[in-house]
Amino acid sequence: MNHSVKIMGLCALMALVATSCQKNEEKLTNTFTAELNQPTCEDKTHIGTDDYLVWDAGDQIMVFDATWATQNFTATNGGTTHTTFTGNGVIDPSANYYAFYPVNMITGLSGSIVTITVPATQTYVEGSFATNTYPMAGTNGGSGTAFTFRGLFGVLAIPLTGNCTIGSVELTDAAFNLCGQTTVDLNEYDLSKSSFVAPKSENTSRTITLTCEGGLALTSTPKVIMFALRPLACTYGFTVTFKDLDGEIIATQTAAARYSNAIRPEYILLMPTVDITIP
Repeated sequence: MNHSVKIMGLCALMALVATSCQKNEEKLTNTFTAELNQPTCEDKTHIGTDDYLVWDAGDQIMVFDATWATQNFTATNGGTTHTTFTGNGVIDPSANYYAFYPVNMITGLSGSIVTITVPATQTYVEGSFATNTYPMAGTNGGSGTAFTFRGLFGVLAIPLTGNCTIGSVELTDAAFNLCGQTTVDLNEYDLSKSSFVAPKSENTSRTITLTCEGGLALTSTPKVIMFALRPLACTYGFTVTFKDLDGEIIATQTAAARYSNAIRPEYILLMPTVDITIP
């Protein structure tokens, strides 16, 4: 999936809704129809013509059964809030399943524990955050083919104005790791509740770099850069360093250590506009 957002709180709630198969009519299925429930404060996977969350053709989720055996399902159509996922395996609507998105982030599996790698480099996307940087976990609630997903990360959004061209932006937390390996235990998620366990991190770095391919030319009209980040308390603050196309530092901004600057799952932290005007 691609990810596109409006600048509001991030409620990453996706309902993968399918017509249930009656057990005595059709026990197993290898397809299901998915519907994206539009959040009021937005998690977007890809922006459509009406700024709605839509699927992309080729989107993949990994589905886990009760023994934690896995199978992948792929979206056959894109560009709408409804699509069909198909796979080589089968789904028993009477059984319990978990699911994880995106498959491309997964680097290890051990039972219910999914290891993902958060990249040290993300790519600027206009009005969005980078593809394959915002993981979600879901469940069918014990039966049926209707999956509900919850976002595991949050998003940091920084509006920029100015008269220069940005080549890259470095985000460095004063104490906490931002990228590298992160583990998610699917057993710890009760997706019917608003609170759940944040991913655990290890073997990580405190800096993530956002690259602006070809350069991001700033004007008086704000352009918003976004980082997809694991939950962070912002106990000690963070620093944002802006560089030009040659890698030279143009400006540096520091966010204070306060609760209001915390990164929370399914929320966008919108920072004040940063003006980078070079005399």
